[in-house]
Amino acid sequence: MMQHPPSVDKTLAVLQNINCLALHSGMGAGHDEILAATRKSITEVLQDFLAVREITDDRISIIDGFLFLFNEPKFAQWRTLDWWEQRKYIQSIKDHQPYTERAHVLLAHSSFAPYIGYADEMVAKSTDQEVKRAWMRKRLVLQECFWNGIDSFSHAAYFKNKYQELFPALCVLLCNVIDRNGRETELVLGIDNGTGFLYKKKSRESAMINLLHKAYKYFFRNGVFYIGGLELGLIETESELSCHGSGAVVYQGW
Repeated sequence: MMQHPPSVDKTLAVLQNINCLALHSGMGAGHDEILAATRKSITEVLQDFLAVREITDDRISIIDGFLFLFNEPKFAQWRTLDWWEQRKYIQSIKDHQPYTERAHVLLAHSSFAPYIGYADEMVAKSTDQEVKRAWMRKRLVLQECFWNGIDSFSHAAYFKNKYQELFPALCVLLCNVIDRNGRETELVLGIDNGTGFLYKKKSRESAMINLLHKAYKYFFRNGVFYIGGLELGLIETESELSCHGSGAVVYQGW
């Protein structure tokens, strides 16, 4: 049986206190229980991740973080939507401005903040690894965490009919982590309460299966719509995807 890090209530307390944004503002009253269940689901994924990575609470502290709720009623009926309806909706939210604005605030607290504003051309010309890593962190927070979250929610809503009593949610944390040698490093985590290990990402080695899948989707257009391209993005950003129970964590690989 997996053992959680000690003092797990500390993690819950942090997630209770970080600010909460929503895809649609003005949620209205009557969502207290759903919000509590959502925070609990995110906390459990984070606890399992920390346990697997053997990071105890005394070795991690939160610099900044926020919880983003996808409080869209469509996710509760996702199983009934056809591929085109899912695609239209996902395309409309994948670059959501309030998320982007809050993500930039979080990135401003990073040790790489002086380089975050570099243009892609400036990054491409630079040989400074700090500049490269700043670009990787920016892409990780702004794109990979968000897009993986949407794919994960879409899959969980379709195959598990999941979001009846909680919201799909993505929690982004910027942390300080102390390793076993006492060295302190920053770690970015993107935690969602979507699919988890019940769905395995398609391997890059399964080209024929991937081709057949695309052909099937082209003609029939049913099932789950995915943004796609995530695996390449994770490689480019030297980041990893780790699944735990009923959720996933996207995090930097350095």
